[in-house]
Amino acid sequence: MIDWRLGPSTADVAVTPAYSDRLSDLASAEFLAATGFQGRVGQVFHVPGLVLFGLGASGEVSADTVRHAAGCLAREVRGYEHLAVSVSSGLLGAFVEGFVLGAYRFTRYQSAVRPEGPRRVDLVGSAGDAEELRVALVRAEAVVLARDLVSEPGSVLTPVAFADRAVEVARATGLDCEVWDERRIAEERLGGLLGVAGGSRNPPRLVRLRHLPDNPAAPIALVGKGVTFDAGGLSLKPTPQMIDMKADMAGAATVLAAMSALVPLSCPRPVEAWLPLTENMPTDDPMRIGDILRVRNGTTVEIRNADAEGRLILADALVLAGESTPAAIVDVATLTDAAAIALGRDITAVMGNNQPLIDAVLSAAVRAGEPMWPLPLPSRYQSQLDSSIADLVNYTTGVRHGTALLAGLFLQHFIPATTPWAHLDIQGTALTPTTHGEHPQGPTGTAVRTLIDLVSTPLSG
Repeated sequence: MIDWRLGPSTADVAVTPAYSDRLSDLASAEFLAATGFQGRVGQVFHVPGLVLFGLGASGEVSADTVRHAAGCLAREVRGYEHLAVSVSSGLLGAFVEGFVLGAYRFTRYQSAVRPEGPRRVDLVGSAGDAEELRVALVRAEAVVLARDLVSEPGSVLTPVAFADRAVEVARATGLDCEVWDERRIAEERLGGLLGVAGGSRNPPRLVRLRHLPDNPAAPIALVGKGVTFDAGGLSLKPTPQMIDMKADMAGAATVLAAMSALVPLSCPRPVEAWLPLTENMPTDDPMRIGDILRVRNGTTVEIRNADAEGRLILADALVLAGESTPAAIVDVATLTDAAAIALGRDITAVMGNNQPLIDAVLSAAVRAGEPMWPLPLPSRYQSQLDSSIADLVNYTTGVRHGTALLAGLFLQHFIPATTPWAHLDIQGTALTPTTHGEHPQGPTGTAVRTLIDLVSTPLSG
């Protein structure tokens, strides 16, 4: 845990930004040329008592570049105990976010962990920026929460354990929290969630969280997919595809983490969250291919692939969210490999039924430094979800193209016609295979800050 302070410093190591077009302000061109340091974003250079971190050209510095550079810096200064950092007002928040996230490590299950610094960081010349520092730390710690949850083994973070963790977070941060057990889930007719959970000996849970400020406005509803381990059910995944499936609850982790920040940040709008939690296993009484499930709103779904389970549990949660007459619904899910194939590991896919809401999500993503890109929901593909024996199929057998869009079209069936809705497919962005910027290898916590920004900003349209 880093002790962050504002104002003068007694640290014996100064950390200073370096701009690629102003290096002569810091040292001779010959000296820096010999070191190879050019002030590029992410470059770090050490001499006794001084650390330089590159921010690129002075006229091109943004919150994104500062966040990225601070993440790289955090990993390069682990050998120091106490730093004094010069950072401009207005960019302090981005620096702190990037530094905290770049320094992140999940070490709970390592038997011999060597403590690594720094333990204290003084932000010099920033004595008036206490609120910017506080906000940045709240946002960064929310992302850390999401990363911690995704890092947990599936045998530890079962649906019951995840629900218990949500209760703890709610108590610590001032949220209202309600947990439904398997009996309540059955009483509430959540057939999608029950169908997926049938293959697991660990029972499902449904978590409802609410942020309730003194504001009569309609809430924004957030829904997060929470498959705490996805073996694929009877459509069993091969081992290489199963390795990262403890992360199939990243959508629920993202939503819980975003909710944890709302009271500390005095979010003015009511927000509620729905987290359907289950495993997808083949061991107890699993869904069979050809089974028909009935979702809460009465829609029947023919099961053609037991590994297309996320949309089934989201269907129930989206129906529940819509019953509260929200101003908008936003769901977050590790849903389709197709989204990752289309947009890669750095860009989240966004779909929805309302352009102003999609624009609001994309704007929030820009502010948060979490790249997103819109994909369409073409009605001409709708017929591919038709079933001869039920209302819908959960998977279109034999179709390889456009499957991210088909998943989005499936979810749209469970949204009230007049309710704005956006779907964030984080299949490609929930984990990163490489370390870069503020993202060490592993869980990213992507979309947490986007959701925080989104619900804290008035919606239009």
